[in-house]
Amino acid sequence: MRNKVIVVLLFCFLLGDKAALCSQENKEKYRLIFSPFDVSSAGNYAYLRDGVQSMLVSRLAAKDRIEVVDRAVGEKELNRLKTGKGKSEGEGQPPIADFLVDGALYGLKSGLNVQVVLYPMAADKEILRFSIITNTPDTLITDVEQLAGEIVQAAIGKKAAQPAIPLKSTEEGETKSFVTVHPEAAFKKGLYTGTVLGTPGSVVQATALGSKRNITLPTEMTGLAVADADGDGIGEIFVLAGSKLELYKLNGKSVDKVASTVLPKNVLGHAVNAADLDSDGKPEIYLSATEGLDVASMIIKWDKANGFVVVSRNIGWYLRPLYVPGKGWRLAGQKRGVEKIQFVRDGIYLLDIDPQFKLKEGERLPLPKRINLFDFVYADLDGDGKPETVTIDQREKMKVFNQANELLWVSERFFGGSKVYLGPSYGEAVNEQDRRNLTVDEDSDRELIFVPGRMIVADVDRDGREEVIVSENTMPSLGLFNTSVVSLFSRLKTYKEGMIVGLTWNGEVMNEIWRTGKFRGYIADHGFSQLDKAAEGTSQLVVSDTQKTIGRLFVGQVPNSGSFASLLPGSDNSQLTVYELEFSVEKSK
Repeated sequence: MRNKVIVVLLFCFLLGDKAALCSQENKEKYRLIFSPFDVSSAGNYAYLRDGVQSMLVSRLAAKDRIEVVDRAVGEKELNRLKTGKGKSEGEGQPPIADFLVDGALYGLKSGLNVQVVLYPMAADKEILRFSIITNTPDTLITDVEQLAGEIVQAAIGKKAAQPAIPLKSTEEGETKSFVTVHPEAAFKKGLYTGTVLGTPGSVVQATALGSKRNITLPTEMTGLAVADADGDGIGEIFVLAGSKLELYKLNGKSVDKVASTVLPKNVLGHAVNAADLDSDGKPEIYLSATEGLDVASMIIKWDKANGFVVVSRNIGWYLRPLYVPGKGWRLAGQKRGVEKIQFVRDGIYLLDIDPQFKLKEGERLPLPKRINLFDFVYADLDGDGKPETVTIDQREKMKVFNQANELLWVSERFFGGSKVYLGPSYGEAVNEQDRRNLTVDEDSDRELIFVPGRMIVADVDRDGREEVIVSENTMPSLGLFNTSVVSLFSRLKTYKEGMIVGLTWNGEVMNEIWRTGKFRGYIADHGFSQLDKAAEGTSQLVVSDTQKTIGRLFVGQVPNSGSFASLLPGSDNSQLTVYELEFSVEKSK
């Protein structure tokens, strides 16, 4: 099979190049420049990278009005593009390209998934995404040819690449409403975005109840965690912002700060979670953190009488409470590597906690390769009692794996985009004279391991099939260099807007069933809880043909992220917003 594919690809390359040479028409050209396609998740298909990319290049080069730039992007050009100029050395020269083409190959259980993203150089253009799945080698050439045609149509403006069902949303910066795709249009077209599959005739609608509650924080938020800290049945919000850990409480129509503590000097938190793992009826706060190059996590308790109390510090594990099917809530951990710039080591372990909060390494979790502690959740997506593993990788792609760790699906959209990474901030641990710190070269060479946005598992329609609630932060068009496409700029991520989306599994793909309006800037973290009681007296009502459940959504937003305003003093504030949501499952007539 492998030899057959190689022979077919070689034949196609020759035809494609010849066809490109025959095109002599002098038309306006759209210039494309390629970066090497990623094959880290290609599995047995990794050997096809050069072949697939070369075939795509040749097919695109053969198209009218398309020119493929036959050279690599230099560092000086990248810097010019990063500033938004995109010019060559001389003034008035055209951009080196109209689009940067990035791609990846994914080895699915069902075949080869080729995904391509076009990042525009112009600020007024949208990022374009394309995807094909090839089930057999006989269809590979046809599929790549179709992919090339779709790319050309979108690049020259004849046909925009977009989701199957366009989604309406509020104006940029507003957060007033929650949006669900029109169910009838989706059903009639056989496209199930916006419906809950497996419950024929039912759709999920999400609406906000009453007015939102919010508060402005004077510093940039890193993360938040929701837990009932005082035992009154209402979830409080622990917020990690800068060097402070703060506690906020819902009080009528307002959000009030009730407690605050300053973290030890040089401790940099990258994730905060809360769970009652010692079974004393009160949640502990698990702060995963570093101090310089070392992991220095903490376990903290809070009560009204004593405030914040550190019960364990300088823990050499990255920490995260994790729901493990069949085991319940457990503490999971991951170590850093031995080398100074190796901030993670392979292997995620369950940790046992003794009464003094000393940790003991337990069993290693059987996870797919290249999965870090904060990258995954377990969710029973199809309701069969066997959980799937849902992950977000360093390229912000969501993936679904079955119990055998076989890859079932990869998202075209980017989810869980984050500016938070493990270890010290870039440039803050450099000391050429102290080997306990990094040299300039080591700091430049280290791979930044980003902590993806939180994934929350819930069953808002109570059909036994769990959904995933996740953030979707959007980069500006020229933010292509803030992704892993170009490692030089991967440490400078920026986002122009974000939203929270609810996703459900239809057996083949994750479909969006609801989302919030757009939040300006960057969503740093979010929380969600389904309420046992609502204003009507119960969390699930049956009124006529409508089933309703009530939930509460917490959103931490950094409004000025990615804008020039973020460079001004006092502009690094955050917004904490709380919504009451009603989810209804309506029977179609």
